[in-house]
Amino acid sequence: MRERRKGSRYSANFRVYFPEFNIWGHTSNISLDGFYVAVDSSMSVGFITDLLVELPVVGVVALKGYVQHLGNKKSGVGLQFIQVRFEPDQSEYYNLYSRFLKGMSQFEEIRENYLVLVKQNRLKLCALPIESGKAETT
Repeated sequence: MRERRKGSRYSANFRVYFPEFNIWGHTSNISLDGFYVAVDSSMSVGFITDLLVELPVVGVVALKGYVQHLGNKKSGVGLQFIQVRFEPDQSEYYNLYSRFLKGMSQFEEIRENYLVLVKQNRLKLCALPIESGKAETT
């Protein structure tokens, strides 16, 4: 299948809430045009929904998404943002989301620089120990 996406996609695990359905999900990847949300849902392709996404450091932003496709076994939805349909305040939220996403490319570049330094044995790859009493999550 030919790739139809225009912009860069980033792996990201952010909490998402759909007020209309009172359900929670998590993004698995994000882009300027939309994101994929792992969620058990009865939404169908073509459905337009309001959603809240929690962006690290920034906070919660309200967006509107168009269900572009469903995941396997309805385990998630691919949402596309359509700015034309945004209300004025949603455009401001989208502008915040857009600015946040531009920062994601810088974070990826920093991560790549870190890994290059590790590969060159100039740095050691660090990891935090598992907190006692808590299970490891990945």
